[in-house]
Amino acid sequence: MKEQEITKLEFLMNINDNIIVQRFFNVREFNANAKNSIELYDLINDFKTDLERQLRIKTTSYMLDNQYEITTNPSVMDTSKTSGPEYINISIKMNDNVVFVRGIDAKAYPPKVRYTVDVRPHLKDLLLNLTDVFSSENLTFEYGQKALVA
Repeated sequence: MKEQEITKLEFLMNINDNIIVQRFFNVREFNANAKNSIELYDLINDFKTDLERQLRIKTTSYMLDNQYEITTNPSVMDTSKTSGPEYINISIKMNDNVVFVRGIDAKAYPPKVRYTVDVRPHLKDLLLNLTDVFSSENLTFEYGQKALVA
């Protein structure tokens, strides 16, 4: 039996330097060009869009639950208590090299919402799909009429 080469990748989500979630996953028959594929872009973009939707729903729920406090003390919603920008970064790394990254402006959401984000229910499916994309030979490397891989 032929031994297959396994490549170790890392999925990482963080707010600035604070880790939200970090998972390592193995890919058999790693396709190095997958990082430039439309399939990877679509997979991460769908995850990001779903995360933003969840953050908006959580923000609405938080605002409704704290309506009285917010109207009497509007500083509850003040996101400027933290200095500088805050981004939720979704990254894929290989050997400490960032292969793919997407960001969300975390300051758009109240601190109580952005610091309690929970993506654990979605991780298993996401990691399986990432493994599939990074091991696939049938990927799309053209957008419009532009090649994404040189």
